[in-house]
Amino acid sequence: MWLKPATSEYSQPLLENWQQMRHGEWWSSALEKALEPHWETIFGHYLLQLGGLSSGLANNCRIREQYAVGPEKTAAVRAELNALPFAENTVDAALLVHVLEYHPDPHAVLREVNRVMRADGHLVLALSNPFSPGQLIRAVPGTGDYAPWNSRMFSPQRVRDWLSLMHFEEVAFGYFGAGVPWSKHRDPEQGWSWLLQNCNGLQAGYYLVARKREWPLTPVRLTERRRQRNMRPESVAARRYSNER
Repeated sequence: MWLKPATSEYSQPLLENWQQMRHGEWWSSALEKALEPHWETIFGHYLLQLGGLSSGLANNCRIREQYAVGPEKTAAVRAELNALPFAENTVDAALLVHVLEYHPDPHAVLREVNRVMRADGHLVLALSNPFSPGQLIRAVPGTGDYAPWNSRMFSPQRVRDWLSLMHFEEVAFGYFGAGVPWSKHRDPEQGWSWLLQNCNGLQAGYYLVARKREWPLTPVRLTERRRQRNMRPESVAARRYSNER
């Protein structure tokens, strides 16, 4: 599970609700608090909530038309995340919470989001932090059956590389979850809160807000190209030689 290839035969299904994660309410409340100041900068007509965790996350986004999309029965639009039933350039924002770790082909999911998203649209991602001390429990036999430790992990830099290939510009990044959700009956932040609040890079998860950028091509005018060609040193020397003759 540790930083394995992105595209592989992955058997774990997508999480349908926060109750499937250990201390799911703690995860969702921490993420809601972290994303709260960023929703104010996201606007438009349509927001896609991909996956059950995304639709179960409260937000104060200005976009009123929000649709839960996923293969689960509770989704408003039932569809595979790598084959979204929407036309190109029709969506203003998309939210993916712990989707890339569980989907067998996260590249295909991002390509579909890029296809349906309009220029200057926003993409909001939330993933588990592979460098959190909570991930050490993966070394204990039997813990691989529980979320989020039964998923793959992708570092922030790896996700940034994927987004840069599709011309997404990062506008916000941060960590959430100052705790270690190991025990079922113990507060995840007990004994860890002070350390993880002062070392943000060790918190349980991270989020990334990116904006889709498109730069139109502006053809150079022919006269301007000729002017630039005439200003080259070899062109100037040739004219001087012809005048001297």
